[in-house]
Amino acid sequence: MTDPRILSYTDKLWARPEDTVTVFASGEGVESMSVGLVRLICGDDSPNGPGYREEETVVAEQTADLVSQAVHAGSFIVADNSSALSALTSFTLDITIWPTTPVNHEQAVMGVWDAERQAGYLLSIGPEGAALTTGDGSGSVSRTATKGLMTPREWYRVTASYDAATGQVNVSQDPCNVDGRGETARQASGTHKTGPTLRGDIPFLVGAAWGGQGNADGIRPVMCFNGKVEAPRVAGTVADALSATDCLLAWDLSRSIKSLSVEDVSGDACHGHTVNLPTRAVTGSNWTSDQHDWRHAQDEYGAIHLHDDDLGDAGWSPSAEVKLPDDLKSGVYCIRLSGGGAEDMPPVVVQPGRDAPKNAIAFLASTATYQIYANMHHSTDDAGAEMRSASATILSRDDLYLFEHRELGHSPYDTHSDDSGVSVASARRPMLGYRPKAGVWSFNADTHLTAWLDDEGFAWDAISDHALHDEGLELLAPYKVVVTGAHPEYWSTDMWQAMTAYLKSGGRLMYMGGNGFYWRIAFHEEAPWALEIRRAQAGARYWIAEPGEYHMAFSGELGGLWQRIGIAPQQLVGIGTVATGFDSCSHFERLPDSFHPRAQWIFDGVGANEKIGDFGQLGGASGLELDWVDRSLGTPDHCLRLASSADHSTQYLQTLDTMTFNHTAVAAPVNPAVRADMVFFETPEGGAVWSTGSIAWSTSLAWNGYDNNVARITGNVLRRFADAQPVPAP
Repeated sequence: MTDPRILSYTDKLWARPEDTVTVFASGEGVESMSVGLVRLICGDDSPNGPGYREEETVVAEQTADLVSQAVHAGSFIVADNSSALSALTSFTLDITIWPTTPVNHEQAVMGVWDAERQAGYLLSIGPEGAALTTGDGSGSVSRTATKGLMTPREWYRVTASYDAATGQVNVSQDPCNVDGRGETARQASGTHKTGPTLRGDIPFLVGAAWGGQGNADGIRPVMCFNGKVEAPRVAGTVADALSATDCLLAWDLSRSIKSLSVEDVSGDACHGHTVNLPTRAVTGSNWTSDQHDWRHAQDEYGAIHLHDDDLGDAGWSPSAEVKLPDDLKSGVYCIRLSGGGAEDMPPVVVQPGRDAPKNAIAFLASTATYQIYANMHHSTDDAGAEMRSASATILSRDDLYLFEHRELGHSPYDTHSDDSGVSVASARRPMLGYRPKAGVWSFNADTHLTAWLDDEGFAWDAISDHALHDEGLELLAPYKVVVTGAHPEYWSTDMWQAMTAYLKSGGRLMYMGGNGFYWRIAFHEEAPWALEIRRAQAGARYWIAEPGEYHMAFSGELGGLWQRIGIAPQQLVGIGTVATGFDSCSHFERLPDSFHPRAQWIFDGVGANEKIGDFGQLGGASGLELDWVDRSLGTPDHCLRLASSADHSTQYLQTLDTMTFNHTAVAAPVNPAVRADMVFFETPEGGAVWSTGSIAWSTSLAWNGYDNNVARITGNVLRRFADAQPVPAP
C-alpha cells in the first residue's frame, strides 16, 4: 500500500491582498483535507538548519473533499473542429516526420482513432514501420504496414490512403535525406475488409490517439509520438500527390510559432491548437543551416517536436479557493492542505496591494528559478550525480515519487524519454521540490534569508520574478533596496530591463547569492504560467539544444547564457559565475578594498583578519556556485572587491564558459579563478550594489543565533541601503 499523499498546484504563484487563490488538488488515499494559510518564516526542516517555522494567519480553515485526479502527459495537436475529418470515408493522409524512438512501441502519427473502441483510422509508426489501421468499433480491425524500420532522428515523408469503394489501402515511408546508408523508400498495399466507422465526437489528433475523456484539453492521449512532425495534410479523396488546396486540412506549423495555435492553409479554416506545450521553433526537413534564427527563415522551422512526457496545464478540477484578507501582511505564504496523514503546502508570494504603503526593503523571490527546478529527476536519472557532489546520493520521498510518476513532467534540468532536452517548465502541475521541507536549495535556502529579516526586525515586502516580468520598473520603484535570494539564476529580458532601469534611477540591490542572472528565459504570451529555456552555446548544461534551435519559441529571442548575448551579470551586479563545487563550503577573507573609506562601513564590527563565514549549516558561507569579478565582461571600473573566498576543495572546478581551453589546472586550490568575490559599487542617483558571490552565504546567517560576521555584514549593508540618504558617488 502506498503512503497517503496530497498533490496540488494553484492558479497563482504570487498574489495581492483581496485576491482569491484557486487550489487544484488530488488525493491518494486521502478523501478530504483541511485548507488553511500560513506565513512561512523558514521552510528548512533539516537537522542542522535554523529550524522550520511558520505563523498561522487569520484566514478561516475550511474543509474540502478530495478525489484522485489523473495527469495525462504527452503533447499533441488537435483540430479545433474535427467533424468533417471524422466523417471521412475515402481519404489520403500525408505528413513529414522525424521520429526519435521509432522502434520502442507503436506511436500514433495522425488520424481520428478511438483507441478504446478500436474505431476510425490511424496512421502510426513502430517496429513494423509506417502503418494504416482502420476499425469499426466491433472488434474487427484491418491493418497494412510497410515492414520497414525507421532510423531515429531522420526525416521521412509518410503517406497513407484508403478507398472506401474498394477497401484498397496504400502506405509509404520515404526517407527525405538519402545519405549513403542505402535506406530506400518502402511501400505496402492491401485491402481492408473493415473500414473506418466513428462516433462524431472523436477528435482529429496529430501525435496521439484518443484514449477517452481526460484532463489534457478534455482528452486522454495514448500512443503518444516522440519526434518532430511537419506539414500534416488530409484530403477526402485518394490522391498520389496533395497540394494544400486539395486538402480538407493542411497545417503550416511554421506559422504562429509563439502561440498555442496551428494554422490551416487549405482554405477550409480547419485550424488547430497544441496541447501540453510541445517544443516549437525547431528545424524542419528543409532546414539549410544558412539561418539559425527562426524569425528570419520561418519556412525552415515548420516542425513541432512532440514528446510523450510533455505536460502543460494538468487540467484538474478546482478543489478549494482561498480568499486573501485585505490587510494581509506581505510575505511568503503557503496554503496548507492536510488530511489522512498527508500534507502539501504550495507557496504563494503575497505582495503588497498596488496602492498600499510599501516598506523600504523588498525581498525578490526567485519564482522563475523555483519553477524551473521543480520536478527535477537529477538524483535518479543523472549518471554523474554522485560524481558532481562527491558523495552518495540520498533519495528523498519526492525523488522516488517523481521517478515512479513520470506523468508529472520534468524540469529543464532533465531530458525527455527520447533524450531531447526539456525546454519548457509549467506551473500548472504539482511542483515537487518547490515546497517547504524539501531540502536546502533554491526556495528553502531563500527562507533562511526571510527568517533572518524577521528575526532582526526588518520591515520588508515580498515581490516575485513573475510580477517583475509583468509589471517591470513599476514594481521596483517604491523600494529603497531590493534583496535577492541565494540563486536568482533564470531571468527574462523584461526582468533584466526593469532591474537595470531601477539601478539607473537610484535603486539599491543586494545580490545575496551566486550563479545569478545566468540563463535567459521567456514567458509564454498566451500561457504565462509556462517558462522556456534553450540551453545554447555554453554554460553548465545538462543537455544541449539542437543546432539551429537556440532561439526560443515563446519570444523569438536568442536563448542561452546572458553573457553570450553580450549582457553579462558583471554589468548588473559586478560579478558572474566562475566555479562550482558541491562537496563542501569554505570562507571569505578580507581584501584591501574592504578598508577603503567608501566601503569600510560594511565591515563595522568585523576584525581585520577575521575569517568571514567559516561556519554555517553547510560548513561555510562560500560554496556550491561561485561568482567573480571580470572587468572584460562589464564589472564597473569603480567596483571594490571587498573579500574573496579561499581554501576550496579540489572538487571545485572553473566553469567551462569562462575558459577557452579545458586543462588539468581548472580545480581549486591551484586555480586562482576558483573563488567567490564579494563586491560593492555605487550607481547613479545615490544607488548602489552589494554582491556576495556565493549561493551558500544565507545558510550561514543563523549560526550562533545570528551573532556572527555574515549576519553582521549583511545587516550593515541592508540598514545603509534602506536608508533614504543617497549613497555618495565615488
